[in-house]
Amino acid sequence: MNRKNKKRQAIVLRILVLLCILALSGCGKDKKEREELRMSGITKMDAGDYAGAAQDFEAAIQASSGRVGNFEIDVLKYRAEAEYKLGDYGAAAHTYDVLLEVDKEQPEYFYRSALTKALSGDAQGALDHYLEGVELEKKKPIESGLGRQDVLAAVGEACMDAGFMEEADSLYEQAVKDGVAGPAVFNEMGLALMESAKAMEEGDEQNAEFERAVEYFRQAVQAGKDKNDPAVKAARFNEAVVYELQYRYARALETFQTYVADYGADEAAQKEILFLQTR
Repeated sequence: MNRKNKKRQAIVLRILVLLCILALSGCGKDKKEREELRMSGITKMDAGDYAGAAQDFEAAIQASSGRVGNFEIDVLKYRAEAEYKLGDYGAAAHTYDVLLEVDKEQPEYFYRSALTKALSGDAQGALDHYLEGVELEKKKPIESGLGRQDVLAAVGEACMDAGFMEEADSLYEQAVKDGVAGPAVFNEMGLALMESAKAMEEGDEQNAEFERAVEYFRQAVQAGKDKNDPAVKAARFNEAVVYELQYRYARALETFQTYVADYGADEAAQKEILFLQTR
């Protein structure tokens, strides 16, 4: 090999080495930048700046190589949480859908997607993902994290708001059979029966419907581990409302007074008590 070819080879080798060094330093810079963005997002989350956190998490993903690995999955989870806390439920639902595509399917992803879709008004999407989560959980139980009981009431309420009454009833009834119905579910079932009774003509059939509603409100209280659970509190208030609708004023007054003794005199309860004291 002549000197000219050797010199050319040496130049090519130096160029290749330089390119490798530049590539490695660039990768290191990108890795450092995306980690800094991730940590910045977490800091903003802790400070309550959910919009800023979501932006940092998105920037961290954009700074990645395009390959989805553990880092990207972790950041997507943080981004979804930030979007949820921000109240941007549609964006959070989209992020959970992305996680279902890029990560292995997990019941918790389906349930979180169902919850955010329910809160964003996508009743059909919420119902579909809730049911998929239930089926997947039979094969792959959730060890920790958001579960079926945590999202059921929101999905059922979204279905009722969308007019999917049969679907909502089916969800609740199945949850009761499976033993996963918590206070919120029983309260929602009681509310549905109370509204149904109000639409009926006065008589035995209406009273029977009201009594069924009362039973569900009581079950909500029994299912609650904490009397300050919002669903337990609501169920106790709603039970008193049913008695008032039945013209059982003395029982209604007594129930409202017990409610106030436990929770304090909020405006709605005090208004009802003042009205009942004149009956």
